[in-house]
Amino acid sequence: MSLTDSKLKKFLNKSHDKPFELADRDSLSIRVSQKGKIAWQYRFRYNGKADRLSLGNYPAISLSQARALVPDLRQCIQEGKNPKSVMGKSRQAKSKKIMTLEGLCLMWLEKVSAIEHKENTQATHATTVRKWILNEPIKKPLKEKWVKKNLNMPFDEITSQNWMDFFEWVKSEKSANMAGVVFKLLKSVITWGVKWELVSNSNLLLFKVKDVGKAPNVGERTPSLYEAAMMWLEIDKSKALPQTKICLKLIILLGARNSTVRNMKWEDLDLVNMIWTIPVPKGQKQATRRGALEGDVSSQRPERHPIPSKVKELLEEIALIYGKTGYVFKGDGDNSNKEITTHALNRFCTRMSSKLFMKHQISKIVPHDFRRMLQTTLCEIDSKWLVITERMLGHKLKGTMKHYNKADYLDEQLEAYELLWSKLKVEIEKINS
Repeated sequence: MSLTDSKLKKFLNKSHDKPFELADRDSLSIRVSQKGKIAWQYRFRYNGKADRLSLGNYPAISLSQARALVPDLRQCIQEGKNPKSVMGKSRQAKSKKIMTLEGLCLMWLEKVSAIEHKENTQATHATTVRKWILNEPIKKPLKEKWVKKNLNMPFDEITSQNWMDFFEWVKSEKSANMAGVVFKLLKSVITWGVKWELVSNSNLLLFKVKDVGKAPNVGERTPSLYEAAMMWLEIDKSKALPQTKICLKLIILLGARNSTVRNMKWEDLDLVNMIWTIPVPKGQKQATRRGALEGDVSSQRPERHPIPSKVKELLEEIALIYGKTGYVFKGDGDNSNKEITTHALNRFCTRMSSKLFMKHQISKIVPHDFRRMLQTTLCEIDSKWLVITERMLGHKLKGTMKHYNKADYLDEQLEAYELLWSKLKVEIEKINS
């Protein structure tokens, strides 16, 4: 039975138990997803093999428009052409004609960043594109909406001089380091666009970071145990919210990444066996091995760390205030469904660091510096901790070990965490005495 507009509207944007397909006529059909997204499909045989071609989504392509495409597709087959190739070239030609820098970046955010990267990385990409490409920053306005004024043209018409002028503008608005950050993101976007034949202009790929700005500086700041102890005591004196204070303390104790601790959820914490399991990043969870049976997938091992005694004590403290549901470090009180933001934590650390400088001339410390402190401190005590601290920091091991050594070293990690806390505790007691 042929499809009708009323039947299509009945399925559109409605939840279903599972995806399903419905035939129309003349080899035309629809595929309806669980969330109610409707895609047009054309089934055909080419060189004796069955195949199907996606024509677009309903209602962007109406029932009558989808049916109108069928005669041309049949003609392709009669002429010995693959409808997929013909349709693909037609789409690429149209995309190239109208593709702009703005359009390419937005498409990359949707098709690459949103699928392959973690939520925090996606947010960083989106913020960068919004400010430097769309010229619509969330906070501080730009002096000039340069891209809208100077790069509002087909992407393939952008010249090398246009790019140089663009990065000079970024430097004038912010810094050479920011120009380097934007450059690296644009290289990823354009490389993807060229591979998919959305654009053919690749002149920016000939540039290097030094041509347009500066690469981010490699961090060298490694707080001493004394400096970490002073930071700890300054945190204790602060009137900041408990989740902010305890979050920064856990970063000091665990040497974990800012984002990893901020995104910690109670469901990730096994408080019986005292193990913290960090979920596998999006897009890397499962893979089908060659030759495996249907449904047989291999899962990537998650990152696991033991929960040392002091960390357990701090977790119990925050649980009494905010409960044990959702994020451990809630962004806005106990009813928040979001984690504390990186800006909130960085601002707090900056305030504490500023006080230490004014009182004791201790140079600025940022959360990431405590990762260097953990490895440096433990390896100075004994070089045996080198491999263990790599696991503690969430790094892949070097050489063949990264392929074959999948041990978590939980007992050794716990010993190292407790050793670090014992050394830090001694420094805190010295300062207080």
